[in-house]
Amino acid sequence: MQVSLLPIDGDLFEKEHRSKDIKLFEDAIDRAKERDDDYSIKVVINDPDSGYMSGVISRKTEINLHDRNFELHQAEDFPPVIWFWDREEQVILVENRRQVFSSANVAAKTFEKIANNITLAESFLRAHIKPKLIESQFWETFESFEYVNEVRLSLISPNLFGNTKKEIGEFLHEVAGETNASEFSPVFKNPDGNLHLKPSKWLNAMIDWIKDGAGEWSIRGKKKLKDKYKTITSKQKVKILVVEGSISEIELENYRPEEVAEIVEMLRPRYTYKG
Repeated sequence: MQVSLLPIDGDLFEKEHRSKDIKLFEDAIDRAKERDDDYSIKVVINDPDSGYMSGVISRKTEINLHDRNFELHQAEDFPPVIWFWDREEQVILVENRRQVFSSANVAAKTFEKIANNITLAESFLRAHIKPKLIESQFWETFESFEYVNEVRLSLISPNLFGNTKKEIGEFLHEVAGETNASEFSPVFKNPDGNLHLKPSKWLNAMIDWIKDGAGEWSIRGKKKLKDKYKTITSKQKVKILVVEGSISEIELENYRPEEVAEIVEMLRPRYTYKG
C-alpha cells in the first residue's frame, strides 16, 4: 500500500511553517498502539535510522466458544496480521489474511483510520493510503474494446516529501500546492466511441503512477456496435488458479453481478467437466 502525506489546509500549513518530514507518519503509527477500540496495532520493530517499522495489526471480531459445561458464550478475538513499513519506498506491506481484511482496500482504509490521529492533526497533515496494483491491465483493457468513449485517470497528489517518478511528481506537486487538491483527474472523451489513445511518455508515466498505488483508472467502452457501454476500473481484479491445464479456482473482486455472469460465461468451457 502506498502512503502519501498531504496538508489538510495548504495555506495554514505554509503559514504555520510545519515540519515536512515523512517520519511524522511513523510517529503517528507508533502512537496508534495506544488505541483502545475495535482496532489493535503493535510496533515490534522501529528502526528510525534505517526507516523500517514492523509489527502486527488486527480488527476485533466476535467468536463463539464453549466452556467446560458446554455452554456457549462469545469472546473477543484479534487475529494478528503482520505488517512492514519501508520509508524509502513509502509503502506498507501487509500479510494477506482475509479473515481480518477482506481486501487490500479494507486494509488501506484501516491503516488510514489508525494513522490519522492527533500526531498528524497537530501538524495539519493527513495520510492517504491506497493499495498498490500488482499489475496494470490498462492497455489490455483499452485494446479489448472496439469502441471507447471515455478514459478517466485519477492521480493522487504525491507525498510532499517523496522523490518517485520525478517528472509527473513535480507537476502534481505544483497542482497540489496551487489548489490544495489531493487528486488530479484528467478525462479523455469521445461521444462517438472513437477515442484513440496510444502509449506515450506522459501517458505511460501517469499509468505507472497509478500502478504504484497512487490513484486509479477507468475505461468506458464496448466490443460491438450494438452492445451497451460498460466501465472497467483498475479496482476490478480477476484471479484464476489453473491446475494441470484446467481452472481450479476463480476469484473476482469489485464486479457487479452481471459482470460476474459475463466472465463465468466466457470461462465456462475451461472448467466444465467433460466426461
